[in-house]
Amino acid sequence: MRFGAGWLSAGVAALLITAGCKEGKPVVEQEGEQASAAQNVEQAQERSEQAFDQAREAQGKASEEQEQAAQAQQDVQQAQRELEEAQAQAQTEAQQAQQAQQQAQQETQQAGQTASEAQASALEAQRQQQSETAQQAEQQAQQAEQQAQQTQQQAQQPVAAAPAPSAQGAQGEQLIVGEVMTASEREVLVSSRGEPQLRLQVQPGTTTIIVDGRPAKAVDIQEGSQVRASYRDMGGEPTATRIEVTTSRQPAVPAAPESGEPQPGAQPQEAPVQGE
Repeated sequence: MRFGAGWLSAGVAALLITAGCKEGKPVVEQEGEQASAAQNVEQAQERSEQAFDQAREAQGKASEEQEQAAQAQQDVQQAQRELEEAQAQAQTEAQQAQQAQQQAQQETQQAGQTASEAQASALEAQRQQQSETAQQAEQQAQQAEQQAQQTQQQAQQPVAAAPAPSAQGAQGEQLIVGEVMTASEREVLVSSRGEPQLRLQVQPGTTTIIVDGRPAKAVDIQEGSQVRASYRDMGGEPTATRIEVTTSRQPAVPAAPESGEPQPGAQPQEAPVQGE
């Protein structure tokens, strides 16, 4: 730029000299005017260069500021995108939290309903069990009372001498009185004077066994106890329908004899041994 300005100054000086020669002015005066014009041109050139420099600086600052503005705009756009993403994520998390809360409430309600149903079922089962237990206890009490009444009635009746096993009783039943020789779950061997006399079969559900006035089983019968048994012929074998046993701790004959009945200590009529 300065090289161009030097040529311009030289050109201006040459023009001024040429113009002075044409006008016929003195050389000294012309040289002074030329020097003044050169200075003016140089000053104008310097101001022009300063203006150019200032313009370049302004343009550089403008470019820098424009770059900063573009960067700021990019930063703003990036911040807006991040904000939108954060808002979308927050909205998604809020929806998930709401769904989880609703699901938890539903599960809580279902659990409460299940617990209520289970409690109601347990109470119903307990009431039913109590009712069944009460009914069973009542039935057992009634049966025990009936057996006690039967036992009391039988105990009040005098023990009579048993007829021979071949003698038929009421409804085909026969009666025998003696002592227990052996007893098991299936049979009871009744003897008279120490000699085997009759082997009675015992059938659960058919044979009623009373020991000392209380319901019992065949295995509860002790050897040597006094026995009074009713039986009938079933399938060719004597099967007991009722066996009343009095152990040695109680008298064999609880009631006083009436007329026509044997005295205490009298031995029953012997019966032939069956099943031997």
